[in-house]
Amino acid sequence: MAWGISNFENDSAQEWVEELLEKGKAASVVKEIDTFLKNFKPAETDMMTCCYFLAAAEIVAAVKDDPADDIPENLEDWIKENKLKNDEVIVKKAIDGLNKITRGSELKEMYEGSHLYDDWMDVQKDLLTRLKRG
Repeated sequence: MAWGISNFENDSAQEWVEELLEKGKAASVVKEIDTFLKNFKPAETDMMTCCYFLAAAEIVAAVKDDPADDIPENLEDWIKENKLKNDEVIVKKAIDGLNKITRGSELKEMYEGSHLYDDWMDVQKDLLTRLKRG
């Protein structure tokens, strides 16, 4: 099982991205974000679901021309090919979900119990900055 601090550095996000690249449409990103926000419960939402959401939020940042340094090249190509548009409503939803994860989630708890917590939080703060920027 791959696990690191980046939002693309875990099996769950990688699998979600692979599925998106194979058969997903631009609406899949919005659906992931909307479903996460609708169903999120701090004590019940599992790590995998949080990882899917963070990968989707990274796509939102990339659409704003502010991708993560480690965004997969094939995902950047997919974003361009699918002509995803910057949508402030989706950006706000991505920010909301990111805040929910970093305030209290199973994923946050997993990192809190490790030496990677500060680095993981720095990655999330960077994503938040990229989502809020211009």
